[in-house]
Amino acid sequence: MKIALFTPCLVNQMMPEVAIATLSLLEKLGHQVIFPQGQTCCGQPMTNSGCFNEAKNTTLKLLNAFKGVECDAIVCPAASCLVAAKENFHEFDKSPEAQAVIDKLYELTEFLHDVAPVTQFNRPVAKKLSLQLSCHGIRMLDLAAPSEYMGPRYNKMEALLSRIDGVEICYPERLDECCGFGGTFSVDEGAVSAKMGKDKAQAHANTGADYVVGFDPSCLMHLDGTIRRRQLPIETRHLAQILNDAL
Repeated sequence: MKIALFTPCLVNQMMPEVAIATLSLLEKLGHQVIFPQGQTCCGQPMTNSGCFNEAKNTTLKLLNAFKGVECDAIVCPAASCLVAAKENFHEFDKSPEAQAVIDKLYELTEFLHDVAPVTQFNRPVAKKLSLQLSCHGIRMLDLAAPSEYMGPRYNKMEALLSRIDGVEICYPERLDECCGFGGTFSVDEGAVSAKMGKDKAQAHANTGADYVVGFDPSCLMHLDGTIRRRQLPIETRHLAQILNDAL
């Protein structure tokens, strides 16, 4: 498939290794990957703060970067940014061209599980992984069943990782409790956000896992800061990095 890579500003500026791993992973799987120029912020920091007028210009600039781009899918390795882009594109542009972009938007986990399934991996990864089930991904993109859901359990990230030989999967206590980042919540309520991050990082470390693995770079960045400051015996990895290592 021909894929347009959507690289959010947080990934570009703070975690470029996630974008590199995503590109490498998709190319190893045989996809043609292009990077449309002119990408910018999805507008989430502004819309989180109620600044909808200020968000409009940057959101439309991002949307215009993908309008008319010939591709089969637009793939993003960041769940919360993908959700914000979908919502903001729909809010600020009702045109058929905008809807055509929205219809092609996929978060990486969703794409590799639902659209172009990966059924096997070539290399073992002998690591214990504690999975970070971030709020936007599970409650707005259906990447996993949240704890309050009463129906059958499912987890697309676990399904992908379980296909890798050598991987041991575990979960922290209170498996889908928020890590505390919450976009601008971490700025407005810094003390509360920091305490939530400490609790979540410690819960992951208590599993004895080698890595905290998740699909949302913002949550991983928040946890990584706490892990390093407290010198906890665990590291963070994005799903793309683990999958890429297994190919």
